[in-house]
Amino acid sequence: MKKKLKPILITVAVLAGLTGGGIYLLGRGGKSLSQFEKRIASEQSDQSQDRAYRHDTGKTAVELLLSGENKNVLNFDHANIYDTAESQAARDRLDRVIKKTDVDFENPIIAANPFGTNDNTFYFRFDTEYKGMVRYTITVEDESIPDHVRYVNNGQEKNLTKQHEFIVSGLVPGMTNYLIIEVLDSSGASRDKLTYKYTVPAAKLSNKIPVETGKSKQLAENGLYFVFPSGEKDIYIYDNSGILRDVVGTESAHGSRIYQSGDSAIYQVSDKKVAKVSSLGMVKGVTTVKGYGKIQDFSYDGYDNIYCLVQKKGRQYLVSASFETGKTKRVYTFPKDIKTKSLTTPVNGTMYVACSSPGGIMKLEAVTSARPEISYVLGKKADWKKITKKDKSLKKKIIEEETAVRWDVSGAVLNLNDQVSDGKTDTISTYLVEKDKGTGIDFSIQGKENKVSVNISLPTGQSSACTGQTYGDHFVITDLGAGSVTEYDEDGKTVKTYSMGHSLEGMTKMTLNGMCFYSGN
Repeated sequence: MKKKLKPILITVAVLAGLTGGGIYLLGRGGKSLSQFEKRIASEQSDQSQDRAYRHDTGKTAVELLLSGENKNVLNFDHANIYDTAESQAARDRLDRVIKKTDVDFENPIIAANPFGTNDNTFYFRFDTEYKGMVRYTITVEDESIPDHVRYVNNGQEKNLTKQHEFIVSGLVPGMTNYLIIEVLDSSGASRDKLTYKYTVPAAKLSNKIPVETGKSKQLAENGLYFVFPSGEKDIYIYDNSGILRDVVGTESAHGSRIYQSGDSAIYQVSDKKVAKVSSLGMVKGVTTVKGYGKIQDFSYDGYDNIYCLVQKKGRQYLVSASFETGKTKRVYTFPKDIKTKSLTTPVNGTMYVACSSPGGIMKLEAVTSARPEISYVLGKKADWKKITKKDKSLKKKIIEEETAVRWDVSGAVLNLNDQVSDGKTDTISTYLVEKDKGTGIDFSIQGKENKVSVNISLPTGQSSACTGQTYGDHFVITDLGAGSVTEYDEDGKTVKTYSMGHSLEGMTKMTLNGMCFYSGN
């Protein structure tokens, strides 16, 4: 289990976020890291003062041209991006080009966003005579913008291969970007190096947001902020320095969640549709919730199904939708007059549901079986009196646990750390109201006793809707109404605050390590 944050105000047990991902690697618990791993972590932090840009960088750079006589980039048409058949057709076209082309480092295949899912990205494919790994650096003339460095994850032993296929992301909109691609050997020494340049069109949102450094002496945990702005349909990705690094397009709506599972990302592309997208941006699966209203919240089981909170004719349901079959299945019908807010990922057939009315945290068990059931509800019996009068079987399942009973969870967005949850103790992070104060909180529910213990309590006091996510050794709180994101260290000190300048539907921080990027371990 990860190192716990130090107790703050209340002694509690950790609820980690959607992805567990940050790598605040340098000398803070965990296994001893090699010098190469430390270097990778530092370079991929998006906070390094080292810059690759030099006054003569542009002189030797190869310009990426999508049209004209000297065109050196393949273009793809996209009629229906989130269609697996169209994505497969793009993959087939790339494979045909690879088959008939002798590609090497000096003469790679380059394609602009071949699958249409990520604006301003480039696909690269080349071979080397030796086994190596790719590192790319994106640098711009503006000294206030740190370099964006990433080690490509190729999935091979020690991340070494002779065949290199990857997507470059992180180009800054509205600026001329210089892309330095290197192939490194097992020690991290550079064997081959080329520089490209490309001027990226401006994005709808700002390419640089205000960032305020707090009193903490620590750096922000490694990772990217996936931002879901209200009134926008696309997902915007910012780095630790507040620089816009990617825009993920959707069909009509982005929801408020994104998950990483293996080499895929899972996110909404409309009010009722969820897509599974590979590290190359290829659409590997799409599923649509049929027969119900909009998706209120969703999670992913890591295999084939998404689980969604939905509504039909005023009644709340939990449904699943399969990527493989496309079928929607009713999993559970909530008792009348219950309004749900959010749900966690299912682990060992168990998930938690936050109820907004009456307020409470519900544990659902056997969700993959024919007869799922409520194990218990953490809440106030008085609040549930109307419900239990109609459903007497639920009466004994309302637990006024001494810690949780003080919480107002009506607006809580729950995040389950499935790496910490072991079947005996489940760990959850959220933002709720405790003693009339908005509080980022991280707690555990222990075994059959249903005992709640709190690991982190950050009474930040924001009055609007917020979310809370344990991330590595830090805690991230997003004020959705104000459009601000604050990362706190384990002592509760502010590391950085990001002002998006726009109200948000949600925010998730992830590294994409093991999917797109390599962390060295």
